[in-house]
Amino acid sequence: MIVFERPGPVNTDKIIDILKNSASLSPYIVVASVRGDSAVKIAKAIPDKKIICVTCPQGMYWEVEKMDADLFSQIPELKAARDEWVEQGLKRVPMNVTDENQIRLKDLNVDIVRGTIPLFGPSFSMRLHLERPTSLDIMAKTLELISPGTLVAMESVLMVTDAGIIPENEMVLACAGTEMGLDTAWVLKSCASANLFHPEKGFRFVELLAKPGIAANPDININYLR
Repeated sequence: MIVFERPGPVNTDKIIDILKNSASLSPYIVVASVRGDSAVKIAKAIPDKKIICVTCPQGMYWEVEKMDADLFSQIPELKAARDEWVEQGLKRVPMNVTDENQIRLKDLNVDIVRGTIPLFGPSFSMRLHLERPTSLDIMAKTLELISPGTLVAMESVLMVTDAGIIPENEMVLACAGTEMGLDTAWVLKSCASANLFHPEKGFRFVELLAKPGIAANPDININYLR
């Protein structure tokens, strides 16, 4: 296992190298890539695998004017992205694959999955709008103690399996990061989200390949997302 000095997009290229070296473990690579950049990089670097890009569902945005704290003040690459959006006069940036990357990913035979995030959808709205955390929030925040990418990698594999792109009970290489880029990689056993806790065919964390040593975790109320 590789432990990075700090979290964030600075580790993206190293994660890609780790996936290359671990490619024999699975025919599938699931990439959590909000705008598609990391998925494009992996598809170009590892062309002989089935690559699936998982992005965010409709209705999610970065609220630029609320991105001056939390992770976007702690991680230099995230602060730089936020500063660039401010310079461009943007106030709201959609969290989905860009038009340009949709074309690139199609040319690279990469499927894009966009659906409800298992531990984030309705529970996020309850937490944000009704001010009532749920047991799913507790589960999600516990996984983020390992790294935010650990939570997102799990959710991404559940989403891809639910979409029918990979079967259940498969070993999958999965990678994710802290808001942008990649800093976490796992070998995971796939399952449908309805079978998450099934005693035999349920989800399993198999092997941690890389993570930040000390993860940077977003506040539970995440004011910069809507």
